[in-house]
Amino acid sequence: MNESSPHIPASIDEVLPIGLQDLEQLRLVLRGDSALDWRRLSLRSYEEAYQLLKLAGIDLRYDSDRAHLRSIYNQALDYLDTQLSHFVSNGVRQLERPEELLLLASKPGILRDEACIILKVMHVVHHVAGRELLYRLPVSTQDLFYKVEQRVFNVIDGMRAHGIRIAQFEGSRKTNSSILTKLLCRSDSLAAEVHDRIRFRIITEDLSSLFEALNYMTRQLFPFNYIVPGESRNDLLDLEASIQEDEYLMELSKGMQDLPNRDGASNPYSAKGFRMINFVVDLPVRIDEDLPIDRVFDERLGNTVFLLVEFQLVDQATHITNSTGDNRHTLYKERQLKKVLDRLTLEDK
Repeated sequence: MNESSPHIPASIDEVLPIGLQDLEQLRLVLRGDSALDWRRLSLRSYEEAYQLLKLAGIDLRYDSDRAHLRSIYNQALDYLDTQLSHFVSNGVRQLERPEELLLLASKPGILRDEACIILKVMHVVHHVAGRELLYRLPVSTQDLFYKVEQRVFNVIDGMRAHGIRIAQFEGSRKTNSSILTKLLCRSDSLAAEVHDRIRFRIITEDLSSLFEALNYMTRQLFPFNYIVPGESRNDLLDLEASIQEDEYLMELSKGMQDLPNRDGASNPYSAKGFRMINFVVDLPVRIDEDLPIDRVFDERLGNTVFLLVEFQLVDQATHITNSTGDNRHTLYKERQLKKVLDRLTLEDK
């Protein structure tokens, strides 16, 4: 990849104060909403637009990434023209820099709706390209998992450096026996749908730190639009109450879009007293020079693949409660294995 030097801003602020975009991203993470239901963005600068693209695996310092962004922009326009016969005005069709769509989608005006429509199609085009690239590349999953782990470890270090109170952090990869158990428990599973083959648990010192940690993660670790819809669980943070209790957030929330409510995910094998925040991200992972592969760059496929990663967040007091009584992990596993045995022997009633 050839590096050039366009005018790309430095990193955005990493912690609070938050803006409207941050608030809406937090709601999406906690509820497991789909970005395809959004009608606008609330980005405030090119700085924020570049950061969101970078989190999605598109780094505009590189010629190859700018070529890929142009390609998915053109593919989105072609889809709207040929498949939907949807009129797209020249104001969004002839952009010299496709990244301008992110700011057009954030500004009131006649072009905002059109910019959002194109961005939604581009979101899917980029995702499909990343999946195709993963299938084509001779790269091991272990190498990609290592890249994910290093990225998450760096973000945790950043949280601590910015004063976010992290009490404990751990990453794990599911064993084959655990994957088999989960698949045998579920009637709708394929191996690709077992999201937590790689999983990270973040334990904060208190509940307020959970809010800060989530905000930091949406700014520095993953793009909000690749949260897997319907896979979020939130038993800990009452976002509505937090907004009502804070004058700044209350004023900010007046600009939030109305979105359809989505039921949160649940786990039938968890005890009733078990509480946590849990969500799944289809995490963009860049294929850079540090991976031992030889390939010819294809601007339609880009430089990014996607891996499903699960995140669990909990405060320290709740973590202690989760580890006692019926909430104990050993009892959770016993309930899972009983379900598997009942299912295999057809004794479930």
